[in-house]
Amino acid sequence: MKGMCSLKKKIHAKTILSVFAGIIAGIAIFAGGCIYVYNVCSDIPQQIYVVCNQDTTIDLNVPVVATADAGVDTSADLSKPFTVKADTTGDYELALKLFGIIPLPSVNVCVVDEKYLYPGGFQVGLYLKTEGIYVAGTGEFKDSTGNMVCPGMEAVQAGDYITAVDGSYINYELNKYIQTKKEEPVVLTVKRDSGIFDISVTPVRTDEGDYKVGIWVKDDAQGIGTLTYIDSDNNFAALGHGISANQSQQTLSINSGSLYNTRIVSIVKGQKGTPGEFIGTIDYKGVNRIGNIEKNSVCGVFGSMTKDMVNEYGITPVKVGFSQEVHKGKAYIRMYADGGFKDYEIKITGLSYSSDKNITLKVVSDELIDKTNGVVQGMSGCPIIQDDKIVGAVTHVFIDDPSCGYGIFIENMLPD
Repeated sequence: MKGMCSLKKKIHAKTILSVFAGIIAGIAIFAGGCIYVYNVCSDIPQQIYVVCNQDTTIDLNVPVVATADAGVDTSADLSKPFTVKADTTGDYELALKLFGIIPLPSVNVCVVDEKYLYPGGFQVGLYLKTEGIYVAGTGEFKDSTGNMVCPGMEAVQAGDYITAVDGSYINYELNKYIQTKKEEPVVLTVKRDSGIFDISVTPVRTDEGDYKVGIWVKDDAQGIGTLTYIDSDNNFAALGHGISANQSQQTLSINSGSLYNTRIVSIVKGQKGTPGEFIGTIDYKGVNRIGNIEKNSVCGVFGSMTKDMVNEYGITPVKVGFSQEVHKGKAYIRMYADGGFKDYEIKITGLSYSSDKNITLKVVSDELIDKTNGVVQGMSGCPIIQDDKIVGAVTHVFIDDPSCGYGIFIENMLPD
């Protein structure tokens, strides 16, 4: 009997182990399936641009079957190149199924007339006024008794916008207003994400005799970047990425801004671990103002020109190349240097639809390597030209290899 009980225990243990192993295997298969589906989705653009009345060949090489609603003549296996054609402009939905069975997020097919843009490539100065007072952070300070305090820490956090103080917007520094209040409570109207709320904070007298709440703020931002394009309506796009506060990735919400002529006085070459940069001067006099900044987004800075820079620089229009036309291989970065525009050869080494870093590139032009060692800060926004079309813009440099960088598809910088 004792031996039989021992045998039963062994059998029972084996059963538990088998069930446990089966559960682990099931979880692994499920996780692997999820990763596979994610990778497939990453290889599919959320939106495809098609030129009206033109055959467009799309080669995604994914095991997906696509069917379209009225307006776009296609039902295709996306594992092979297929051609789509539409005779009416507008947006159409492309329904997708993995292996023809599992539904995936649909793709929007945007049918447009053939587009032309005036590629930029010249550096500009940017000045932006934030939407309210931007909170860069909070910090402790010594009060009149020597204790470390920070009353603002409970009221705001980095990334907030103070849109009003005591019910009114103030057009001078918050610190100056706090000095007039001394130790009386101050009501801050705070915008955080999509919400707005009021919160009271009481200034504290410091060991130096002034008054603080421990909030670090800023209400403007400035810098040098490159203009990407100007369209036929004199609207512009620049940078290919948004302007963020300090080193954070949060894009600043802006109230207004201006574009200025700038003069590049030197170039700091990029080194491994240290990005290079353009060193320039910006004179904020009205005569140097060339545009209004109206939008700051993750895809760039946008607005309208106030001066005719197309004729001033002698720019000619080029066709827009959409994401499905971009391919690995030879392309060019267009940049204004030494008194004229030059196209510097690059190699597109990778493509992605899953983020704003759509294009991976490597500079192969000896002339540009000699000037900059590759991609440097200030080149963000330089147009990427391939097959005589503007297909993207430079956005980032590789920290560990300045000869390499990222770019964004030009379609992501087009007006909504």
